[in-house]
Amino acid sequence: MATAALTTPPTEGMVWIDHPAGGYFMDETEVTTADFAAFVTATGYTTEADSFGWSGVFNLETLSWEPVTGANWKFPQGPDAPAARPDEPVTQVSLRDARAYATWAGKRLPTEEEWMYAATQGEENRSFPWGAEMLPDGEYRGNWWQGPFPYENRVEDGYVGVAAVKQFPASDNGLYDIAGNVWEWTDSERKETGESIIKGGSFLCSTSYCTGFNLQQRQFTPADSGLNHLGFRCVAG
Repeated sequence: MATAALTTPPTEGMVWIDHPAGGYFMDETEVTTADFAAFVTATGYTTEADSFGWSGVFNLETLSWEPVTGANWKFPQGPDAPAARPDEPVTQVSLRDARAYATWAGKRLPTEEEWMYAATQGEENRSFPWGAEMLPDGEYRGNWWQGPFPYENRVEDGYVGVAAVKQFPASDNGLYDIAGNVWEWTDSERKETGESIIKGGSFLCSTSYCTGFNLQQRQFTPADSGLNHLGFRCVAG
């Protein structure tokens, strides 16, 4: 972990994570479609999904992952589906894409350890950002799948798919959606396979499947993956 040399964050919308080995700023939300659009407009960047001409989409009708021609960060479910809203987390971005954005913004991707320290509120809450209970007082504090995945979603949290940022309460340290909504890239990898480690779970995670919104869970994916439930947030320092 790098020792923070910054006294102010490179952009607005970041919170300070006071780590004993050296603090850092972290984006309070996942990078949004609007944020990523500003990067593409400024640089002319082409994502890996755009280069490939397709990307992975979970089809709620066939209940399976499918390669969809034309799926990209603008149209994460494909060109025949609605465009991503500006206030939604950007998805269909690979690790290379996320790193490119981070460099442009004067930031970087968090390591798994940095991500975990921030998400667990300095290691105080090991299972969920808000504490030990998944549903404190019966309240959903994140966006995930309710029911036996992928056959039934009771939508008790109010969202069938991805939610705009800041639809659920922030954690005590000011982070939104650090559990649920979309998986997040880290800059760490699984040494045995070279796959990248992603954290936080998504709207497709359920208690009968991956339970990724539990902070102790981790998932692995190839670095060139672009999926409609995978995004990122950045750190600086």
